[in-house]
Amino acid sequence: MKGSRVKLVSYGKPGAYRAGIWLDNGIADLEQGMRLANLEDPVSDLRLLLSQQNWRDKLERVAKAVDSMELLDPTSTRLGAPIPQPGNVLLAGANTYSHLREAEPLVGKINPPNRPMLIGRSTSSVCGPHDDIVLPPETKKLDYEVEIAAIIGKPCRRITEDQANNHIAGFCVANDLSARDIQIAEHEEVPLFKLTHYLGKSFDTFCPMGPALVTGDEIDWAQPLRMCTTVNDGVRQDSDTSDLIYSISILVSYASSIMTLNPGDVLLTGSPAGVANFMEPPQFLQDGDLVRCQIEQIGAIENRVRREII
Repeated sequence: MKGSRVKLVSYGKPGAYRAGIWLDNGIADLEQGMRLANLEDPVSDLRLLLSQQNWRDKLERVAKAVDSMELLDPTSTRLGAPIPQPGNVLLAGANTYSHLREAEPLVGKINPPNRPMLIGRSTSSVCGPHDDIVLPPETKKLDYEVEIAAIIGKPCRRITEDQANNHIAGFCVANDLSARDIQIAEHEEVPLFKLTHYLGKSFDTFCPMGPALVTGDEIDWAQPLRMCTTVNDGVRQDSDTSDLIYSISILVSYASSIMTLNPGDVLLTGSPAGVANFMEPPQFLQDGDLVRCQIEQIGAIENRVRREII
């Protein structure tokens, strides 16, 4: 779709999201556009679209058919995560060289992992690119991590690294938030049992994503993509994708060796140095903070931290 600048979004109210196509001049409703293009099986959900054969070709036809449609203004349209309810959300831990280096003063010398370190988070932690991040009372150590989210577009199992790109629908920006104190807390009854990363990452709103799914052919991969995080306009993270230990295609291939990946599954690919936990002193997120995560050619998400009212 090079040249057409088509991006995919989910918009509307939580629980009633509709799929849209973000064109240069606005957002078109996907289902309505598919009907105008006389396509079979029009859908209003991006996961359903990705499950259809030749969905990229269908988008080309829709993009040409929406000239007569009333388009939505992206600045006044509420966006959800591109895939509001993914089947799986996987994360690559310890997957940048700079992140390992910044941890060494606290934990000692760290060698890069000999294989990708994949962990998960609850799918209910996913929220939109401008939704509030809810700060729960259970944590005093809320941390941020800017990451590229790869969204699966075709079912895959045991695919090679060379095959991986053909199974990725596109990419968006993600903020992989963590309650660091929950991650490392010992179980009250079984001291040797550590609560997992999964719990510390699974609070509601701990995975903002967006603003849109950008297909891989819209991105110029010739140069590394810059990745940045600011908190209240102060720069916290500033790196690029050359910092990744394992490439996106390796991560997808490795994940597919463990499980079947399905359309709409999401894989976060690792975050660079600059997280709050390893600052001196640590600078964890507080009520009212504004967090902006931006990745070159993919977009930016911006979320306000709000203390949970119980």
